[in-house]
Amino acid sequence: MTPGQRMAMAKHWPEFGIDYRHRTLDLDQLFGRQAPKILDIGSGTGDFTVAMAMAHPENDYLAVEVHTPGIGSLLRKIITHRLHNIRICNHDVIDVLRWQIPPGSLDSVYLFFPDSWPKKRHHKRRLVNTEFLQLLGRCMQRHARLFIATDWENYAEQIIDVFSQSPDFVNIAGEIKYAPRPHWRESTRFEQRGRRLAHDVFDFVFSYQPSTAGYPENLQSQ
Repeated sequence: MTPGQRMAMAKHWPEFGIDYRHRTLDLDQLFGRQAPKILDIGSGTGDFTVAMAMAHPENDYLAVEVHTPGIGSLLRKIITHRLHNIRICNHDVIDVLRWQIPPGSLDSVYLFFPDSWPKKRHHKRRLVNTEFLQLLGRCMQRHARLFIATDWENYAEQIIDVFSQSPDFVNIAGEIKYAPRPHWRESTRFEQRGRRLAHDVFDFVFSYQPSTAGYPENLQSQ
């Protein structure tokens, strides 16, 4: 980490950071209000998270990122722009979903340009799989939106295959189709790098429509 990132972590993590524990969070208490809750998975240095938080102060944004220098950069931007609607988890999102996010609490989820693990022997490390969908769906409200983007065609095909096997997620663009790029999705450095490599960008929008009777009440006992 740079000295500035290190200083931001030391000074501002207690206010904006969420320590990982096997305990369900009270998100309203965490943000100090009732508001739509949006999960940003893999927030990086936080440019997109900050842009959304500034454009939509009515929403609360929970950023999850494992790269500590990126979190240091995000904290600096939060302070620079005097934002109060961002909180940060520095931990693997699978554990965060499993243990910390309350059932049926998320209004939207962003997963933009996750690690592509391009080598075939590493495809099993990709985040989007059946277990991920089950954990994520448990934490989403009915009809909540999941936005995904990748610049790896093979990963896009895998995403289509995984979601086609889930009855609880509906592809808004139509079965086995890509969505138009959301007009509000700003270009990240990962996307810019992909375009420099002549990669196409594939967007998805899914609506969570669980078929389980009694959702989300039945989840409270799980």
